[in-house]
Amino acid sequence: MPLVDPHALTSVDWVNIHNWLTILWLFLPLMIVFAFSMMIAHAFIPSGVATGDFPAGLSKLRLPITVIGLIALAAAIVVFILALMATWSTIGFFWDRHFV
Repeated sequence: MPLVDPHALTSVDWVNIHNWLTILWLFLPLMIVFAFSMMIAHAFIPSGVATGDFPAGLSKLRLPITVIGLIALAAAIVVFILALMATWSTIGFFWDRHFV
């Protein structure tokens, strides 16, 4: 089976690749926000309150921090889906075969 060479990249292809990378790079900070907010709300705060290192009133922050984490997770899922959809359209312009 002969190898298919990709077409030369045009300026439009580079713009599409730039948009795809921008979408993909948004995924990492959103997942970091999700992970840290869940870790703070469900590990650090309960442990600190149980041992007496943190005041009991700090437990009231668990719900807002959890909501922030869930919003970040929902945004990360949307960004990931957008990146997947952009992958096929971006690569399809200069590479004929998606599964090599």
